Amino acid sequence: MSDELCLRVHDVSSGYGRLKVLWGIDLDVPVGSAVVLLGPNGAGKTTLLRTIIGLLPVWDGEVRFFGQPINRLGPDKRVAASIAYASETGVFGPLSVADNLRVGAYGLPRRQARAALARTWEEFPMLAQRRHSHAASLSGGQRKQLALAKALMRRPRLLVMDEPSSGLSPKLVDAMVSTLTSVRQTHNVTLLLAEQNAKFLDLADRVCIINGGRTGFHGPLAEFRAHTDIAAQFFGLPDDTSEESGPPEAGEAETAP
Repeated sequence: MSDELCLRVHDVSSGYGRLKVLWGIDLDVPVGSAVVLLGPNGAGKTTLLRTIIGLLPVWDGEVRFFGQPINRLGPDKRVAASIAYASETGVFGPLSVADNLRVGAYGLPRRQARAALARTWEEFPMLAQRRHSHAASLSGGQRKQLALAKALMRRPRLLVMDEPSSGLSPKLVDAMVSTLTSVRQTHNVTLLLAEQNAKFLDLADRVCIINGGRTGFHGPLAEFRAHTDIAAQFFGLPDDTSEESGPPEAGEAETAP
């Protein structure tokens, strides 16, 4: 993992219409890292991801990608800049698996697109077996794989995923964590994941807690694990802290007014 930042979110506020959801969010994503956003439902995790990928405007603050401000770039320009967003809703049910992947390669030269497709069949053999099937016929876990593979077609530098565990059994959650661990290595990609499932801490280098639209804890995984009071409060993880030890000043989650 590099000290260089792939993504920097500084004092960012955003929301929907007149409803403010994010209140001065700060987030650093180093190059080559895996950062997991944790928080309860309604905390603002999805809103933050949508702001990062350009689906929502930045009201205040700044988003930088490899040092360059991207506030004014639309989603298409951010994709071109090498940011990918993997979501099950981005899979087109009436299209075949192969055609969904070709959509993911849109804009690549024909030779590169063919190479990307061939690479995907090797990396995702289940998708290769179902290449002619409509995406709508896939199981939930298979659609997750297709969404991931589609996002990887252009070899992004940053892969953003919203709730990759949603709708998956514990066994399939384990498989998704294993797949993302492998993808991170083989694609040399930086990961930013929004999750509620603490299992994804297995692949994390850094953790950011979002609660009430504000940044709570933000730091290395080892530091997060050391503050088990925070882990127990939000995610039901064991709390081994003594009665004398309280939450760190920088780790207390805030709630929006």
